Amino acid sequence: MDDVLLYNGILIHFSTIVNPYSVLIEWTVPSPTDASRTRRAPRRDALRNDTIVIQAARAVFAEQGPQASMEAIAARAGLGVGTIYRRFAGKDALLDAIAQTFVQEMDQAAETALADPDPAHGLERFLDFVGAFNAEKRRYAAALIDRVASDEVSARTSERVHQLTQAAVDARALAPHVTAHDIKALIVAMRAVVAVSPDGDDTAWRRFLRLHLTGLRTTH
Repeated sequence: MDDVLLYNGILIHFSTIVNPYSVLIEWTVPSPTDASRTRRAPRRDALRNDTIVIQAARAVFAEQGPQASMEAIAARAGLGVGTIYRRFAGKDALLDAIAQTFVQEMDQAAETALADPDPAHGLERFLDFVGAFNAEKRRYAAALIDRVASDEVSARTSERVHQLTQAAVDARALAPHVTAHDIKALIVAMRAVVAVSPDGDDTAWRRFLRLHLTGLRTTH
């Protein structure tokens, strides 16, 4: 019979029958499954923390603007400041991450709008998304827009606005003279309405949007 001792990953057998002083040493190698589980657990934790931090940063930036401190974001996330700095070098890195999530959300909103069987409703939904974005992030929207203002993103957004506008015109939901430039001007104007509205007041920009869409619709 052998006595067995596991020490620092080494399996040691002490043979007590043949020779009580002989020792057989075996290396124990973790199975691939165990190793992959070990790697996945920290990765899942890190990704979960990233999501928590980004959500906290969105909330804090919405309240305080881009000048908010990392300490305030850490407190909102319920994490230590050091934990955040291990994943994000600073506020610029957080703003970059939030900007990328905005691009993804905008792409999804545009795809959903384009898939709407009612082109007028699809366009209105997309403009609602843009208005809500400006209202929610009014204190730091400019910082985000600067970060996503690449040629690729601008071209993709312009193309989506053109497609949504043309679909609504083809469906006779908008007057035939309405172009994507008119819709882009409406988006810029909505941002200005948000800027002069009280915090948390969505009434003004929503009313502004509905009035202008009514004016752009065909009369027959």
